Amino acid sequence: MADRGIALRSKVAAAVVHATPDWSATLASRIMGAAARVPLPAPVSRAAVAAYARMFGVNLQDIEPLQLEDGFQSLDEFFTRPLRRGARSIDRGAQTVVSPCDGTMRDVVPIEAGMEVVAKGHAFSIGELLADDALAQSFVGGMAATIYLHPRDYHRVHCPCDALVKRVTLVPGRLLPVTPASADRDPRLFAINERLIHVIETGFGTMAVVMVAAFGVGNMTCRYHRFSPHPRELQVHEPSSPVRLRKGDELGVFHLGSTVILLGGPELVASEPFAPTPVLLGQPVLREVVSGAGGRQ
Repeated sequence: MADRGIALRSKVAAAVVHATPDWSATLASRIMGAAARVPLPAPVSRAAVAAYARMFGVNLQDIEPLQLEDGFQSLDEFFTRPLRRGARSIDRGAQTVVSPCDGTMRDVVPIEAGMEVVAKGHAFSIGELLADDALAQSFVGGMAATIYLHPRDYHRVHCPCDALVKRVTLVPGRLLPVTPASADRDPRLFAINERLIHVIETGFGTMAVVMVAAFGVGNMTCRYHRFSPHPRELQVHEPSSPVRLRKGDELGVFHLGSTVILLGGPELVASEPFAPTPVLLGQPVLREVVSGAGGRQ
């Protein structure tokens, strides 16, 4: 009965947001983001963090003890908290691509010739997702991994392998909830919502790490370039000098949470069969295709 009640609330919430004009969801998200950035006195901050951690099951062992003791200046500072040193182990294997974030791996699926991805209730075009059909073509025959960030999760996104940043694009879009109820209403929502796309050159060819915004996300920030949040037009940045990243280096931050889609080309396959399952930053999710003799295909 409780599950049906939760499902009904989720359906109603999705219906309301889908029915509203774009500007209203963006305005609501801006207000929520601004509220999250309001400075809090240390005692209030500690109480708010403790309540949030209990409600969502945040693992406080991932946070530096001194930071917990000192408190966070705002809720946004807590949402975007760094991990304590040693909290995650980054797989350094030369043939592995790791999860760029903590979250729930919804699915890892092949990208077919039509560039359509169907994953756990979602169906969208890679060209539409990337706002670039030519770039999308390079991923045909490759893999798409979809990772959902729960409110309890660490909200920073990292580089899945050693890479050079080729381009980063902020694509304007809606701020629909990223929930099963919302996907039922529009399976294309990942390609409709605002998204921050990191295009990187790697030893496995071109890859993309797509950060998808959602209702309530104040904004997404990029570590190596400053964007204005919620743009009305496509924003593209191509670094004038190479931005070199090691596996595990930070790419960007969700101010609140959403979803990451990791795209790799034909050089990569899933490291193991994935059903919906928790994953941690640094855990192998894709691996290089090798020939039977042990060399590259």
